[in-house]
Amino acid sequence: MKELLDKIFDQRSNGLYFVNTPTGYAKSYSAVQLMKNNYKKFDKHFIFITNNLNNLPMEDLKNALGEDEYKANVLRVESVVDNIVHHFYEAHIPDEFQDLDSYRNLKRSLDIYKHFQKEFKNRNVTLEMLQKSQEDLVSADTKFRKEVRNKLMTAEFKKKNVDDRKKDMKALHSWLSVLYPAMFIEDYKIICMSVKRFFTSIDPIYKKMYKFSESEIINDSILFIDEVDATKNEINDIIIESSLSSTVDLIPMVYRITSPFIHWEDNTPKDVKDLVPENDSQLKDIRKKALKIRNKYHDELPYYCPGIKNRNFLMSDSTFHASFDGLSKKRAYVYYDEEHNRMTIKIFDSEERKKELPKISSEVYSLFSIIGEMSNFLVSVKRYIKKLGSAHKNDKNLKAEEDDLINDEEAVRSIYHLFKLSDPDISYIDNDINIQPVMKVNKTKNEFKKTNNYYNRGIRSFEFTNKKDSGFNTTFHYMHLIKSAECILAMLAKKATVIGLSATCNIDSVLSNYSLKYLKETLEDDFHIIEEEDHQRIQDTYSLLNEKYETGEIQVKVEEIDYHNENLKEAIRLVFSDSKHQNEVYKILTQDMYADKRGYYAKRYLMVAQAYRYFVSHKDIHSFLCLNNALPKETGNLRLLKLKELFRLVNIECGVGENKKNYIVLKSGATFDEDKEKILKSLKEGKKIFVISAYATIGAGQNMAYDLPKGLDTINLTDFANKKDGRNKKKDFDGIFLGDITNVITNLYDTESGFKEEDLLHYLIEVENLYENNELDHRTLSKCISAGYEKLKNPKEKGFNTELKGCRSIRLFKTKQIIQAVGRLSRSFNKNKVIHILVTRDIVNSFDTSILETEILSPETIKLAEYAKERQEDVPVYDYVENEASHISSSGKFYIYELLSGDWTSQQIQRYKRLGETCLKHPTISNKDDEIVKEYYIHSSEPMNKYYFVGEHDFEYTDVYFNESKEEVIVRLQNKKDSERIKHIYEVSEENARLSKMLNYPGLREEFVKHKYATRFEVNDYMLSPVLYQNIYKGRLGEFVGHFIIKKELGIDLDELKPNEYERFDYKRGKVYIDLKHWRYSNFDSKKMTKKIIDKLDEIGGEKAIIINIFDENKSDKIIESPRIIEIPSLLEEDGFHVNREAINKIRMCLEEYKDD
Repeated sequence: MKELLDKIFDQRSNGLYFVNTPTGYAKSYSAVQLMKNNYKKFDKHFIFITNNLNNLPMEDLKNALGEDEYKANVLRVESVVDNIVHHFYEAHIPDEFQDLDSYRNLKRSLDIYKHFQKEFKNRNVTLEMLQKSQEDLVSADTKFRKEVRNKLMTAEFKKKNVDDRKKDMKALHSWLSVLYPAMFIEDYKIICMSVKRFFTSIDPIYKKMYKFSESEIINDSILFIDEVDATKNEINDIIIESSLSSTVDLIPMVYRITSPFIHWEDNTPKDVKDLVPENDSQLKDIRKKALKIRNKYHDELPYYCPGIKNRNFLMSDSTFHASFDGLSKKRAYVYYDEEHNRMTIKIFDSEERKKELPKISSEVYSLFSIIGEMSNFLVSVKRYIKKLGSAHKNDKNLKAEEDDLINDEEAVRSIYHLFKLSDPDISYIDNDINIQPVMKVNKTKNEFKKTNNYYNRGIRSFEFTNKKDSGFNTTFHYMHLIKSAECILAMLAKKATVIGLSATCNIDSVLSNYSLKYLKETLEDDFHIIEEEDHQRIQDTYSLLNEKYETGEIQVKVEEIDYHNENLKEAIRLVFSDSKHQNEVYKILTQDMYADKRGYYAKRYLMVAQAYRYFVSHKDIHSFLCLNNALPKETGNLRLLKLKELFRLVNIECGVGENKKNYIVLKSGATFDEDKEKILKSLKEGKKIFVISAYATIGAGQNMAYDLPKGLDTINLTDFANKKDGRNKKKDFDGIFLGDITNVITNLYDTESGFKEEDLLHYLIEVENLYENNELDHRTLSKCISAGYEKLKNPKEKGFNTELKGCRSIRLFKTKQIIQAVGRLSRSFNKNKVIHILVTRDIVNSFDTSILETEILSPETIKLAEYAKERQEDVPVYDYVENEASHISSSGKFYIYELLSGDWTSQQIQRYKRLGETCLKHPTISNKDDEIVKEYYIHSSEPMNKYYFVGEHDFEYTDVYFNESKEEVIVRLQNKKDSERIKHIYEVSEENARLSKMLNYPGLREEFVKHKYATRFEVNDYMLSPVLYQNIYKGRLGEFVGHFIIKKELGIDLDELKPNEYERFDYKRGKVYIDLKHWRYSNFDSKKMTKKIIDKLDEIGGEKAIIINIFDENKSDKIIESPRIIEIPSLLEEDGFHVNREAINKIRMCLEEYKDD
């Protein structure tokens, strides 16, 4: 481990390193040794963060560095509350500050909080009262800091530069550094804190506050993240809390923000205009969007949806998901309602839409589209406000005295006030974690990188309701989860060398770990896992440490407890031998359990009782952990009172005394640390204890090893070779019971606990992770999202998401929980001669034993995995290749549409052309080095040159089918009761593209060869995704072929389009614009298409458009002409050898007619 960390340190390249050495392998200790050996010569910082404050290696650091060096170089950054509790009375605050009202209030708040802490442990105050006293203490501290700052920041003091201020603070006000040690955080070489504290602000008092996670202190530093996979949930909690606190009413906010951009020229001060570069494309784009929102969507008018009574929701990831009144209603439309002078919203199902939409006389817009454009506008404005703020800061600070210098936050707030934004608007815009990467020299940017996924875009949720106090407006509550935990971790890895420590950080479950797929794709060469050489060295060392398991001196005994196949009375007889006790147990278990039809909960009680009986009856077991998904409580499905009764009967049958209480419940919460210490102290004294807890309480990172009791017959792994190693003084638990692991996904079935927005957001994050990991298809994702919103509307009703049960991440989540739980038995060097592991049938079946091939596991975990592998039935095989292909196609659609939707720049045009060139050259390919191939091509389990897909909503959703005939695809759809989608089956192949027929045209094959374009679809590993095939390949194929034929037949070399004309058409000749098509144009509504073409002509000053199909897709063979549009049904005859002479003549006549324009 030491060699591995030394190697990472010596490389010192910003990036992410996942170090997955086994539990008990001294990860934190080795990190301490690295810091000890290098902190003096390393010119940056070592930072150590963790979810569990007890895992901060403070004692190890103190022992390694010595008392004086530790005090001078190591800082533990505490929460505001802990900081005041620990340092207030030792700070010796001067009298002049003790005279402040804020000081007296702080002292009083501290005393109340400490009193409540004590009374809470004695159960004399509630958790709510304790939390309120915490909040009061934080508020009092904030006010005291403010008064201290005002008192110290005199006019004379402000004249000094920041360095001199800092020196004065240290020299004249040393009490401050005792009370608030983090104010000089940059002076410490080793900084330790919780993950939550890492993302909060540091207040130096002598200068402005800043967020630590965004500070330059982190740049090029070494950042250790302990139990790194467990930090994902903590970061998600931070993101959710921030999002919930910055919810806004969408339409009024959009109106407030569009107005200053619409009236930019008239209402913007010259000083602000001077901050903007000439012809700023970003400003032009925002103003264009603002004008469109005002002129088309009328954000100045009220939006009202008549008739809705319940909560209605829209959710956007990269597409929209609806949860409206009535499950069949899936679409919402908006139009200007002249009668009421408002924007009216109507919600329809598919039948109503066909009937009602034609009745509306004004233009109708999709609510999805309007909200999408508005939210995208807000994202653009967010970025631009930050850009304006940065320009303002640079301009102001260039000519300001030091005291008048402004920071980023103050600069941005100046822009907020300029635009007259409200506090909720500002809260929404400020809702971000803005970690700036340290830029790498010569790092080339992948211009085709997918950025429209959940991980980069987050989640946008919209609730619209009619309230009694808002009778003319429908309220749109807008909530934006701005970033994912994965995105934040990746940004940190571009800012520092991030070393993630965890035994389970390589287990690829997106429900219990960061998405390894996203991290690898985003960080590329900067994402590192342990190399094979290091992995083998660690494996060898660990095997040597555990040699006594191999020799049999230490044995691991695994047994299964399971009663699911027995009826309740039979199960009781397997645990209790006395018939009277059996009857008594039956009464205990069936009382108040009417809803328990399957007897699941009753049997769970029995399994805990059996584990307890096993513990009591084995004299060699002194310490035993009993873990379930839930903790025993006074009420609910695992009641402590029932367990006590069962344990009393076990004691009687085992002859250990009816009232002997040798069990303890270890709960999470405010008293956890104290309760845990009491248990470990009792075990040290030689007491026999059965500890009941939950996976979430002690599963990850908790060290349950206790001081070795005297007189126990134990085995030491190292024969006490290194007496300084603290693990030689500790002993591990003798056994463990692993109960069923349930509720991996947020529980929609529960009707008792309530279901709030916070629960919904956690659930949405979970299902989005599964979708991004290709474990769900888009249809299942939509069902799950709808189920989440329905649960929010009706929390007392049972929700269902049975589609998720088969996901691999759920199985791997359980596997990780098992490894972490068993890892509690591997924290010391002293062991019982027999380690006892009891498991349920669910644990056996849930254990993904493939980890035996990849992970370095403790001997106990290996034994359990081997036991499970021998007994597992119907081991699932996961194949997500079709989901992945469908997902890639949808991502490609959004990338392409994003390119098409903005104003074209020369850079975008080159990118689009490169996309087309790649598709024409490589419809199939086996080399994945190309950026486009890597991002947007798809692959099957075997090489291919043909496949089918079902495409709906213009590639928003596609389902890909590999290695099957069309008939087989039809059968699959019929089996899924999706027969209505059969009409949307499309083929991707050389035949479908009609490539060979095109190449029959004289000279065209040679032209393809000249340009290195593919003349056939070779069988290869990778192939065009549906969206690339349909939107890019066939389009570019039509353009190239059509251009060649017109040039050859008419001698006319059509002109390329200018950037402002680009992609409205393909080519032009004077004022005539040509569109070359290689798809079924007639699939689209002809009136809408005609209007769209005329609008495009008007935008660029065109006179006439010629729409040319390469082949006649509909066998119409009829040229359609109107005053401004000519539609050519085919340029080539069916065989491809000959041109359509009538078409060529019509094109010639049109081009000649307009040649002088």
